[in-house]
Amino acid sequence: DRQSTAEKPDEINVSITASGEVLVNRVAVGARDVATISGAMSRLVASGKEPVVVISADATATHQAVVRVMEAARAAALIEEAEKRATAARDAYTVDTLIEELHGLP
Repeated sequence: DRQSTAEKPDEINVSITASGEVLVNRVAVGARDVATISGAMSRLVASGKEPVVVISADATATHQAVVRVMEAARAAALIEEAEKRATAARDAYTVDTLIEELHGLP
């Protein structure tokens, strides 16, 4: 991949056509399996950047096609990273609150 880090997108747009074809940033993936879709998304993620994944589906696309794209985003660690950040933020808040409460004890 010759794209420099500065050129890689902060947003990944995934489109699902009525026939179930998947396009990542307007480029056809060529397959409909989770691994292929995930690989296409992973190649667009710049190191250290946290992209937003936008999924757009035709009104007649199947729910399974949308779920497959969501699974692919998880497999590409795009959703997982967001979940980790949310958990870390929640845990940090919990620890800070506990420390504050302990300091308030006699």
